[in-house]
Amino acid sequence: MSNTRPSSPQQSASDQASAWFARLHADDVTAVEQEQFKSWYGENPQHAKAYDKMLLLWDRLEAPGKRIHTRLETEQLALARQPLPGKHSYVRRLMATSALALVVLLSYQLPIYYQNWQSDYYTAPGKQLTVALDDGSRLTLNTDTALAVNLSDNQRNIELLRGEAYFQVSPDKNRPFIVSNGTAKARAVGTAFSVKKTDDDMQVVVSEGTVEVSAGKTDAPALVHINQQVDYQQGHVGPVISTDIMETLAWQRGQLIFKQQPLSKVIQEVNRYRNGQIMILNPKLKQRIVSGVFDTADPNAVVDGIKTTLKVSSVNLSGQLVLLY
Repeated sequence: MSNTRPSSPQQSASDQASAWFARLHADDVTAVEQEQFKSWYGENPQHAKAYDKMLLLWDRLEAPGKRIHTRLETEQLALARQPLPGKHSYVRRLMATSALALVVLLSYQLPIYYQNWQSDYYTAPGKQLTVALDDGSRLTLNTDTALAVNLSDNQRNIELLRGEAYFQVSPDKNRPFIVSNGTAKARAVGTAFSVKKTDDDMQVVVSEGTVEVSAGKTDAPALVHINQQVDYQQGHVGPVISTDIMETLAWQRGQLIFKQQPLSKVIQEVNRYRNGQIMILNPKLKQRIVSGVFDTADPNAVVDGIKTTLKVSSVNLSGQLVLLY
């Protein structure tokens, strides 16, 4: 991907300001980028207004968040010394935690802006995108996904920055097709497979042909064949296992299928389809087991199903932040 500024004429001034804010707060921001920002800031009054508004919003959010965090630590210490029974004290703690969670939600969005800037293609929550590459391969990006494409004479490289994508690779023995999450790599010549990135982990599922998955020099490469999958976790490539393609790739049919999964994992997946976040406040809920088939077009229905099945309470803040307790 070319080295360009994190803004374009197609973006609103607000979106450009958000992208610049994320980039300027990154650890690897360069002096050149800082100069580019100064140029962008001064070239249009709307740019300056949008960025100043972003700074003001962040300042207003950061200070209450710190105060709430201090208050929560104080309350937790007091509770450890002398537990306070009763519904009202729990509600007060819940609302304080809710405010802190809202700050966390907003800060969560900043890395996404940066990843979108780095990418060649990306999708918003709840959206999918199919792309035809110049070599004849087809990529299908699932919800909340970003990737960068680099096609050369020797190989075809895809960097999955976040999310999940399905690759239908056009055969070319002289140019292997490689998908990486930054550490692990899935290498194919002509095949069809999906790759999913979760934090630093990666899952590869093969529906056609064979894919070689490797990571560094410590683990032997794993050959993954049709109807098989392999996970890269905690720096190592795991064993190759059989998988149900219809279940694993159900997202292509607009479905999410969970069989005996902990609620924490279910919520993590559902969050990828929502504009906002669902958070579990009660640690005991995270290991509750969930099974079901859900429509990706209506991720909020998952919350209703969980509340009914597990007898869980919730708080909905502005339609985006849902707290389960």
